[in-house]
Amino acid sequence: MNDTSVSDRPSDALYRLAAAGLGGVLLGLGGDRRVRTAMRVLGLSLIAFAAQPLLETRVQTAGDKRRRISFKSVIDVGRPVSEVFAFFKNFENFARVMGGIRSVIDYEDGRSRWEVYTPSGGTIAWDAVVTKYVPNSVIAWASVPRSAVDTTGLLRFTPLPGGWTRLEIALTYRPARTDLSDAVHSLLGPRPSRRLRADLEHARVYIESLPPTTSQQPAPSN
Repeated sequence: MNDTSVSDRPSDALYRLAAAGLGGVLLGLGGDRRVRTAMRVLGLSLIAFAAQPLLETRVQTAGDKRRRISFKSVIDVGRPVSEVFAFFKNFENFARVMGGIRSVIDYEDGRSRWEVYTPSGGTIAWDAVVTKYVPNSVIAWASVPRSAVDTTGLLRFTPLPGGWTRLEIALTYRPARTDLSDAVHSLLGPRPSRRLRADLEHARVYIESLPPTTSQQPAPSN
């Protein structure tokens, strides 16, 4: 049995083509002012009905492109590399500093479960696995095959003088499907790269506001 939707049937395409033709005819009809106005409204309505699938396709295509993310950035954090690495190696902390993430479950065995908000206010979830892990240096992860979202992440940590850390981040994000409501919200909302830069700055402020670890606290005087 075929899963052809109503909008994909040849008969539906013919109906819409006929509606567009009739709409054009109605726009050209004469008569008194009241009749012309009524025919114009009806004609435009028929043309809009005929063009609806094309407009929806274009909006969804544009929304899908808008939701695809390829993001790279660098930020310096005023904390030692061990502390910055300790914060990010627990993926559950991502939900504390990134507004678009609803929750992360870190199973502490290289697997994690991510759930984020969609532009229209819903949620989407997927599983990920760690692909590279070098203490105080690199963390990388990727979504598992056939996930609702194809995503990768890479964090590099570089110690700087004065107990600072340079954090380099690279993210890719591509939903497997974008529905019409998400496409519309993606087009109207702020660009993802702008939101991610704001989240990264929030992460910096949050980490720097945390109490120092015991090793960083000054020794008590005798």
